[in-house]
Parts: sequence; C-alpha cells; structure tokens
Amino acid sequence: MWGDDDEGVVDLLLSARSGMVRSAGVTGLRRTGRHDEAASYLADRSAIVRACARYVLRQAGVDPLPLYRSMCAEPAEHPAAAAGLGECGACEEADTLWALTAHPLPAVRAHAVAGLRALDAVRSDRVEPLLDDPVPAVVRAACRALLPYAAGLDRERLRARLAPDRLRAARTAARRLLDAQDLARTRGLSGL
Repeated sequence: MWGDDDEGVVDLLLSARSGMVRSAGVTGLRRTGRHDEAASYLADRSAIVRACARYVLRQAGVDPLPLYRSMCAEPAEHPAAAAGLGECGACEEADTLWALTAHPLPAVRAHAVAGLRALDAVRSDRVEPLLDDPVPAVVRAACRALLPYAAGLDRERLRARLAPDRLRAARTAARRLLDAQDLARTRGLSGL
C-alpha cells in the first residue's frame, strides 16, 4: 500500500527524463489516488508514458479519446497528442491525423505519422512525400511508417532520394526502404 511518503517518490518519478521511469510515476498516480493528474501525461513524448496515462484515466472511468480530440484541436501546445490519438485505436480519427501531417510544427507532423501507423491507416502515396520533409524527425517517422509497404514503393523515386544534394535523413530513409524492398524480393524468391 502506498503511503504519504510515497507521494514524494511519485513526484520524483514523474520528473525523470526516462520515459520508462516517468511511466512508473504515472502508474503511481493511480495507486496514490491522484488519477486526474494522469491527463497531463496523455501527450507525453514517450509512448509508454502515454499508454500508462490512458490506463490510469480508464481505471478512474475517464475516456481519454475526447481529451485527445481537444488536444489535437490545439496541436502546437500538445504535439504528441497526435500519436496518442492514433494509439487510442479509433479509426474515425484518421482524417484528423492526416490533416496534422501538414501542420507547420515538425513535432506535430512526426507524431501524426506515428498516430497513423498506430491506427494502421498509413497510405503510402500520402506518406511518401514526407520523406522529403526538411526535418529529420518527420523523415524518420515517415520511413518507419512506410517500411511495411516498401515493396510497393516506386524504386526510381527512392533511388532519386539517394542523390548527394538530398538531406542526409532522406538519403538514409531511401536506403532503408530500398533495403526493405530487396529483402522482400529475396523472401519472395525463396518461397518459390
């Protein structure tokens, strides 16, 4: 059983840099009866912290989905809310996330792509242009989202992204996707 002294421990855990440690603090909110404070961790940069916040709120009878919707209405204030919205698993939220992939703030774009991945709502034709985003975090998010669809991507467009005048993140993403295509072809041939 958690006591009064444990509240200080929870506060210390919540202030940690590590997402794993913060997630323990968020879970501790439930044990110390501070459920309502979990809402402020719904848009944490760490996926495990967001998941723990959703769990704590649900244990208190609070649905996190409407909270995410309101946060995504002001995405600049809560960039990671886009990822959390996708992690809630509500497929009807895909349109909101698609709109956020064009947001001027790079963190919002990257988290929106992560949210689409979580929803399994990635459309390669709409994510592929993000491989040319000027911000590496967005390019990395797009690459992760496209890896399962690599076999269907246009090989010549990917090769064009290997040009020395392209940003390093775009070149790295193109190489990863080309390697994934090659691996898919090799596996396809070995299954014959």
